[in-house]
Amino acid sequence: MDRKMGVVTGAGGDIGLAVCEHLGKAGAAVLCVDREQALADKAAAAVTKHGGVAETMVADVTNEEQVYAYADRTRELWGEARFFFNNAGIEGHEGPLSTYPLDAWEQVMAVNVRGVFLGLKAMFPLLRHSQIARIVNTASVAGLIATPQIAAYGASKHAVIGLTKTAAVEYAPHDISVNALCPGPVDSSMMRRIEEGVAPGGATQARQGYETRIPAHRYASLAEVGSLATYMLLESPIYMTGQAIPLDGGMSIS
Repeated sequence: MDRKMGVVTGAGGDIGLAVCEHLGKAGAAVLCVDREQALADKAAAAVTKHGGVAETMVADVTNEEQVYAYADRTRELWGEARFFFNNAGIEGHEGPLSTYPLDAWEQVMAVNVRGVFLGLKAMFPLLRHSQIARIVNTASVAGLIATPQIAAYGASKHAVIGLTKTAAVEYAPHDISVNALCPGPVDSSMMRRIEEGVAPGGATQARQGYETRIPAHRYASLAEVGSLATYMLLESPIYMTGQAIPLDGGMSIS
C-alpha cells in the first residue's frame, strides 16, 4: 500500500493521541495499541478524523505474548511496518528515593523499560525490509537530568535512552533508525498528576517551580510533541540514529 503504516503503543494517552492525530494528517495507517479498548478506540478516532487509516489492538506492553501479538497483527494487516512509536509509559509514584516503594519501582520498570525492550524485539522483523523504517522510543528530559521525587521514572527513561543507542547500532545495517524523543514537562494529564504528587494541595506552586527551571518558562504543548514525533517517525533522515532528541525549552542544558 502507498500509505506509511506502523504501530503506536500507549496510543490513548495524551502524547499518543497527539501523535495519532498528526499521523492521521500525514495519511498514515496506524495500529493503535493500548491497555483498554476504549483508549485504543479513542486513538483510532484521532487518526481517522484527520485522514488516516486506523486499526486497534488491546495489549499490555509488559506481557511478552501480548507484545508479540500486536506485532503479529501488524503482519496480518500490512505484511510489514514503516514506523514504530514505542510510547507506552507511566510516571509511577512521587516521593523521596529513601522511601520509594519497591512495588512502585518494579511497576514503572516493567512498563517503561521491559515494555520498550519487548517492543524493540517484537517489531524488528516487521521493520526489516527493502524500505527504510524508523523507530521512536518515548524517553523524557528525565532521562537526561536528575529527577528528584520521581526516581523510578527518571531511572527508567535513562534506560530507554540506553536501549535506544543499542538498538540504533544493531539495526542500522538494516536501514532502521532508532531515536528517543525526550520531552520536558508537557501540558498534559501526566504533569497534573506529577504536580499534585510532589506537592499535595500545592499543584499550582509545583507547576510554577517547574516552569522556573525551563528557560522558555512554559510547558511544551501536546501539538509540539505530536509534530516532532511524527517528523521523527515519517521524515527524519535515516542517517540520524541513536539520538536522544530533547523537546524541553532548554531545560536539559540550563
